[in-house]
Amino acid sequence: MSGSGRWNCLSRARLLDILAVLASSSIVFIGLVYAQVVRTYDLTTLLVSVVIPLVFGVAVFSVRKNRVLLFSFLALIWAVVDDAPVYFDSVLTWPEVTRFHPFIPRLEMNLVIHLLTLLFLYLAMREALKGTGVGLLQAPGVVVLAFLAFVFAYAQNIPLLAVQLLVANFWYPFDLVEKLLSIFFIWLAVKEAGRLEPGAPVVPSGQGIGVAPVSEAAGNQEKTGENAGDRRTIENAP
Repeated sequence: MSGSGRWNCLSRARLLDILAVLASSSIVFIGLVYAQVVRTYDLTTLLVSVVIPLVFGVAVFSVRKNRVLLFSFLALIWAVVDDAPVYFDSVLTWPEVTRFHPFIPRLEMNLVIHLLTLLFLYLAMREALKGTGVGLLQAPGVVVLAFLAFVFAYAQNIPLLAVQLLVANFWYPFDLVEKLLSIFFIWLAVKEAGRLEPGAPVVPSGQGIGVAPVSEAAGNQEKTGENAGDRRTIENAP
């Protein structure tokens, strides 16, 4: 395939990925608008605001066979529906939205939601590193960027007064910015993973010290032995 043909295929694939992201984001947005308008937390809200966006996104990214986008979507959708206007963290007590009473059901759902985000972020980063021969523990830059994506996905939970004031007074602008920042850091993490050379051997820090000198010393010993043998052969010659 020529260079131009390869570029056209790559551009087409990227365009289709962008369209898939826009389509799934639109369905998620429609679900959020529905929850904000009706403000009724029942089976219909669960279907329109959670189940349908989830199934649609999984279907679209599965058709595209882009597992990085699929896992990234599955990581972020839980953060999107966690709080207002869907309040999925209170689904165990719907139609009542709870914060402190009862506290345990909401705490349990928050743990599940956060763990789901962590799990799918891990899967997305592992998928992004496929083909490089590098594991997550050997790619600290990718891990740090993915962790920042997780932090910003749930930035409303940061126990700082300034953050909590923004949450209380400007929830929707704050929520939009934090989710966009989370997406940005996921993109950076995937780009960082793509910069790693395929199949490049990774030497853990500290293990490379002294390896080359030992190998060189062994080689020198072999050469010295060969030279000594040559000298003995010459000396014993008639």
